[in-house]
Amino acid sequence: MDLSSPTSWRELTQEQLRYVFYLLATFADMVVVKTYMFVRFTGIRVVKRNRFGWKCAKDGKVFYLQSWQIHSFLSQLSFVDSTETMDNRLEVVGGFHAVHELLQEDVNTHRIVTFNDYLCMERRYQRFMQSRNEEDIDNLAALLYRKPDGSVPDEISLTPGERLATLAWYGHIKFVMSKAFTHFFRKVSADADMSDLSILESINVQLRALTDGDVTKEQSVKQIDCWRALTELNAKAKEAEEFRRKFPKS
Repeated sequence: MDLSSPTSWRELTQEQLRYVFYLLATFADMVVVKTYMFVRFTGIRVVKRNRFGWKCAKDGKVFYLQSWQIHSFLSQLSFVDSTETMDNRLEVVGGFHAVHELLQEDVNTHRIVTFNDYLCMERRYQRFMQSRNEEDIDNLAALLYRKPDGSVPDEISLTPGERLATLAWYGHIKFVMSKAFTHFFRKVSADADMSDLSILESINVQLRALTDGDVTKEQSVKQIDCWRALTELNAKAKEAEEFRRKFPKS
């Protein structure tokens, strides 16, 4: 009896991914989430439990599963315990299509996610992390999911599962970027100030670094590819670290 199921985020189909986030938005107990995933993805039907174990059916055949066997299957679904490595995302939300999964240039349309778009995404993400206002997730989704011409939708409507999926996707983007730009992205303390003012100050510091303080360059800098901008910021951060090491009292 074949009871195989996906064992990573990447293996999930769009339908399966949407179902997983529906479960995550509905149930707090991860064992319950994984149990529903196991039943759905393996295509079995649980009939009842008796002294032989769990009586199940699939493709017209009846069989029994012991508790230890179910626990073994559920352990293969442990990838859902963390969304940092979620190298997958919902491709369509509210009729709008997702930008590149890592905010890089789209090889088909050659559209880019600008540095200004990235700054707006980051501001909305940080505001949500501070306020837990779901409207901030909707605003973030409006930047991650676009109209056919690549423009930002005026309004986007999300289900609870789609909100969670949006937040998880952007969290994964930040995780990948933190690994790619180790000098620029540095961990902050848990009690660090993430108010609107501090977020704005962070954005201004980034813009000043890229424009060398020349405000006439700001608009052009905002329109460049966000990965290109972050590459430059990472290089500048590395140079600053090396300078401080060489001249610690400067």
